[in-house]
Amino acid sequence: MVKDMLFLKQWEPILYHNGNTLEKEIAILKEKEEIDNEESLKLKLLEYGIQGEKSVLYELQNSHRSMYILHDINIKYNDLKAQIDFLVMTEKSIYIIECKNMYGNIEIDNHGNFIREIEINGRRLKTGIYSPITQVKRHVELLKHMAYQKYGIIKKMFFKNYLNDLFIPIVVLANEKTILKDRYAPKEIKNKIIRRDQLISYIEKIENQKQKIYSEKSIQEFCDSLLKYHVEKYEDKEQNVVIEKEVDKKENNENDETLRNQLKKFRLEKSKEEKCQAYIIFNDKTLEKIIEKKPKTLDELLNVEGFGQFKVDKYGKEILEIVKEQEK
Repeated sequence: MVKDMLFLKQWEPILYHNGNTLEKEIAILKEKEEIDNEESLKLKLLEYGIQGEKSVLYELQNSHRSMYILHDINIKYNDLKAQIDFLVMTEKSIYIIECKNMYGNIEIDNHGNFIREIEINGRRLKTGIYSPITQVKRHVELLKHMAYQKYGIIKKMFFKNYLNDLFIPIVVLANEKTILKDRYAPKEIKNKIIRRDQLISYIEKIENQKQKIYSEKSIQEFCDSLLKYHVEKYEDKEQNVVIEKEVDKKENNENDETLRNQLKKFRLEKSKEEKCQAYIIFNDKTLEKIIEKKPKTLDELLNVEGFGQFKVDKYGKEILEIVKEQEK
């Protein structure tokens, strides 16, 4: 009962970043005058993938758990890359979630092999698929490596086991019709693959076994530090492709970084006041446009993509004050 009362005092889930990479790829394919059979199949798979990710995002956003959600982030660290469907950080853990919205049933044998069973024209076909557990573990190893490199030799010895406990890989099967046959699966795999409707109870079970170690401020700082390694994707309409473009860190001077943090802080505070998701106030793309244009008047702010008259009237003066403060 006491735990429940304390829980109610915590903040609601915050969608801190939403990359929408699949939607960008779909938009590019739909803009083409003609698409071949291979592209048509890709379009269907992308649309199916979006449905799965949206259903998982819905579960997270309606969990009433204190968490920051990073959706669809592309991390590049030196020569290593990871496309992460969801990174969820709470006061106790960091969950790396790989979302799979697949047709058919999934069987996991005693060797940990994944086999998909589908029915085509009345015939049941079984095919092996790449292990999503391997995929999500690879993401976790990159994040652990990034965190590990920040420590000195002594701290590395101490934090190695700590990092193993901090990052928790999960594979979520988003299709509610999929039957998971994991009777003979190794325990270490069985414990990491769950159905979408089990996701929140799975997280709650882990949270109840751990002590709080992060404040909301430190969670936000971690998310900000990770997003510095996020690789943006932009559309090349002439080539009809989505191309990765690494943000030039040298272009982001200290003043811009300070302004970015202040705008994020403002956005977060407003989202809490209005009990909505942070991106509703303004999204990351609009935030970067503010930093780029550094508006000095309400009319200039009105010309920033993502700001209409309503938002200018509601938030304009405070945003201009933040921009002005950083230019002193």
